[in-house]
Amino acid sequence: MYSVIIDSLYKDKLVIDAFHLYSEMDVKNILHNVVTHTTLIYGFCIAGQLKQAVSFFTEMVLKNINPDVYAFNELINGLCKERYMKGPKHVLAVMIRQSVEPDVVTYNSLVKDVIKTTYVFNSIARSGVTPNVQSYNIIINGLCKNKLVAKYVILCK
Repeated sequence: MYSVIIDSLYKDKLVIDAFHLYSEMDVKNILHNVVTHTTLIYGFCIAGQLKQAVSFFTEMVLKNINPDVYAFNELINGLCKERYMKGPKHVLAVMIRQSVEPDVVTYNSLVKDVIKTTYVFNSIARSGVTPNVQSYNIIINGLCKNKLVAKYVILCK
C-alpha cells in the first residue's frame, strides 16, 4: 500500500512527500520490501538524485532485502540516463554476481549509451537474452545520431 502511494507521489514530482512517507513507515515499524526500495530508487532517479538512489540501493542490500531484476533495472536506467560511465557497468556486474539474470530491459537501458553499445551488444549475445525490436531501434538510433553507422554494420555481422 505504501509503495503505491510513494510511487504516485514521485509521479507527481512530490519527492520530499514520498521520502516523508517512507520515513513514516520506519516510525510505524512497517517493514520495507524490495518493492518499496525499488519505488524509491525509481523516484530518486527520475528526480535526478542519483546519489540518493544508489544510497537506497545500498541500504536495501544492507537490510538483507535482495534486489530483483526490477530494482537493478531502475538503478541501471537512472545511471545511464545521467550518463554515469562506470556506474551502470558496475551495477550490471553486481547483478550478475548476485545471480540476478539481466533481461531485455536491462540491456536496452545499457545500449542507450552509445559508448557501451559494442560491449552491451556482445553481452546480450553471450547471455542468451534475445534482443527485441526496441533493442535494435535503440542501437540503430544511437549509432545514427552519433554518425557511427559503420559501427552498426560491424555489430550486425
